[in-house]
Amino acid sequence: MKFWLLGLSALLAVVACTPPADTAQAKPAGAPLNIALVPSEDAEKMVQGFEPVRARLEATLKRPVNVLKVTDYTSVIEALRSERVDVAWLGPLSMVLAQQVAGAEPLAIAVVEGKGESYHSLIVVPAPSPIQSVDDLAGKRVSFVDPGSTSGNLLPRYALKQATGKQAEDFLKEVVYAGSHDASLLALKSGSVDACAVQDITFESQIEKGEIKREDYRIIHKSDPLPQSPLATRKGLESGLRDEILAGLVGIDGQGMSLEIPGLGKIQRFVPVTSGAYEPIAAMAKMLGLTPDELAK
Repeated sequence: MKFWLLGLSALLAVVACTPPADTAQAKPAGAPLNIALVPSEDAEKMVQGFEPVRARLEATLKRPVNVLKVTDYTSVIEALRSERVDVAWLGPLSMVLAQQVAGAEPLAIAVVEGKGESYHSLIVVPAPSPIQSVDDLAGKRVSFVDPGSTSGNLLPRYALKQATGKQAEDFLKEVVYAGSHDASLLALKSGSVDACAVQDITFESQIEKGEIKREDYRIIHKSDPLPQSPLATRKGLESGLRDEILAGLVGIDGQGMSLEIPGLGKIQRFVPVTSGAYEPIAAMAKMLGLTPDELAK
């Protein structure tokens, strides 16, 4: 667990040292709205894919909308807490952490073509590998995505715990954090790891793009469905502006515009979401000991 603990401990240290934000006040009319995107794949391509959404919100809200690139989940959570961003596109686990640490509130999720409102975590091995199940990963090197990733960290850890009763670091030879889902697959493709954790959206998109061939790989574990990654608002964002943002998102018709975001897929529309959708994620994180409250004890 040491890599996870280091990542979240760093976040908690930042939070502890950062003065609380002043009581939130309504954004002045025309003041920019700042949105951050967690880079599940190439950050620049994600920003480009998000452009139709940004433009739609800018027109709907009648204020500038800026999209900010960030390097990891921890940075997004701290940016929400310090009110440097107003809206963030998070993963399910980082949504739970952002609620606990920064008081963030889920707003909407994308309905993805071929996936709907959910997706899956996969553990993948090369086709010729003797590894047939999670139990066979004992003593192997495995690439995960990011400590704050749901499908790339929480779910593979949960699968290992369920199958073996052990934490990942006590069962595997090494956990390697690749940084993004496509990079996790690349680590497997290069032969630097024996298996990789990746979301099914990225796995399928890399096949469609010709980056990998389906027949070269085997899926040894597929998780239960996960709720799609939410767009969330920072604590204290006034309810009127939240409602306007939600209306702008729900009004987007993905069939009427080119709307494909790396790591998410082709978006058909957005629908509202509540915190209840992420309660199972919070329960899994707690079972694994991955809650900020427990780390702070």
